[in-house]
Amino acid sequence: MRIFRDKLTVRQEEILTAALEIVAAEGSRALTMKRVARAVGVTEAAIYRHFENKRHLLLALYGYVKELLLSELSPVLAEDRPAPERLALFVETMLDYLSKHKGINLILLAETIYHQDEELRKAMLDIFSSFRELAKTLIMAGMTSGDFRRDIDIDGFATSLAGMMQSVLTKNMLEKGAAGEFDVESAKKAIPDCILRGLLPRPLV
Repeated sequence: MRIFRDKLTVRQEEILTAALEIVAAEGSRALTMKRVARAVGVTEAAIYRHFENKRHLLLALYGYVKELLLSELSPVLAEDRPAPERLALFVETMLDYLSKHKGINLILLAETIYHQDEELRKAMLDIFSSFRELAKTLIMAGMTSGDFRRDIDIDGFATSLAGMMQSVLTKNMLEKGAAGEFDVESAKKAIPDCILRGLLPRPLV
């Protein structure tokens, strides 16, 4: 899935990749046009030719992060395996993505709340909604196959799944700081186990 990235020039994608690495490693306060220029190996003026200012760059970064996330998660839905296994793989893939990018989604959420910018809010909501729609599709497929109960609140489960993974990020960042190594291995088992307790059909008594 490269709809957003297909509209970018090679240089713009290089700039966004550098911006993502800076924000993930040091937070949004470290993101400056000068810093990005140095990371890409061009002049600061060259960055301004592609992005008008830091806010414009940040908005583009939200779209870039969304597409990276979807490109990682979408293939999981096509996996030919039972729904519970697909759900576990979905969680594992998401946690690996968040670990690789140092919890970038949580960092962008904090940026959104801090600035109280309507466009940033909509961009962050788009990231969250895209994840939730994939999770809902995964759950509905399990309901159709008979692997999951048919009487569940699909939206509630998808939102809870997102909340569980965000809690893992919060715990890691508070305990180790943004520069610390993310420990997501235990969550890869704990989250699916917890979610599946509610999704799997209940035994007849």
